[in-house]
Amino acid sequence: MDSRTTPDRKTSESGIRTRKVGLFLALAFGIAWTGAIVLYLVGIELGTLAGLVFVVVVVMWAPAFAAIGTQLRYGESIREGCGLALGRLRWVGLAWVTPVALVAGTIGIGTALPGVSFTTDYAVFLLELGLSQDEAAEAIAQLEGMPVPPAVLFVVSGLVAGLTINALAALGEELGWRGVLLTELAPLGFWKLSIFTGAVWGIWHAPIILQGHNFPDAPLVGVFVMTAATIAMAPIYTYLTVRARSVLAATVLHGSFNGLGALSLVYLTGARNLVTAPVGVAGIGAAVLVTALCVVHDRLIADEQITTGGALSPWT
Repeated sequence: MDSRTTPDRKTSESGIRTRKVGLFLALAFGIAWTGAIVLYLVGIELGTLAGLVFVVVVVMWAPAFAAIGTQLRYGESIREGCGLALGRLRWVGLAWVTPVALVAGTIGIGTALPGVSFTTDYAVFLLELGLSQDEAAEAIAQLEGMPVPPAVLFVVSGLVAGLTINALAALGEELGWRGVLLTELAPLGFWKLSIFTGAVWGIWHAPIILQGHNFPDAPLVGVFVMTAATIAMAPIYTYLTVRARSVLAATVLHGSFNGLGALSLVYLTGARNLVTAPVGVAGIGAAVLVTALCVVHDRLIADEQITTGGALSPWT
């Protein structure tokens, strides 16, 4: 008998096990939001090493803990339920480098926005990070002494981080969002699944956004902008994950995006993070463009279409 239709596992008319999805979301939000509240009450700054470690271990890995706990509660395979497989490696590789296109698009769109301009004055960014004039000058001298242009160095280091340490952190989120949640919501079809997952993903970030993460100058508005950004990016994550048949695609995409995203803040000046951040207005525009490319590939090139609204089979 199919486990989705057993009496003790309530299934909606769409074929979705609502209780299982509810359990996963309750755990993912409960662990992460409790952790964020503790972080605030203890007074640990997000920008410190302690704050970073806490966010990665407790907040970013909350969806993974929730996914594992949910699979164990239902007596089901963690590997199969979370899409843990090598999958189609060429698609995993494409997911790994996709953030290069996202960041390039963000910079291009940002440059076209009123009041925003492109800059290679790295001192501006370094000073905003809190470095002194002397420290910024020393850092720039080191960059200029490298055998490759700084932009190339930034991209390569971001991709390496995306495949290693950043991927380890991102796996904590993706085992949930593009693992269990993708598996369970597959009957919704590509667009409904992506929009729902994107909205959940964005709202889930709210407590740390309100504490200054990503948008320190406008945390309340930042919650809404972040949610709009995750909704815009979610179809890309869904598309590449389903094509790769592996949650590893979403993992390296997320890891590289975190490693490369700050480049838009390096090369764009004249506006707040709400506009120039990779999850700001310019980043949302770039995500829409890359999503359009995914749809073009799906409709005109791919042998099997997945963006037409039918139920997905993400791992086969």
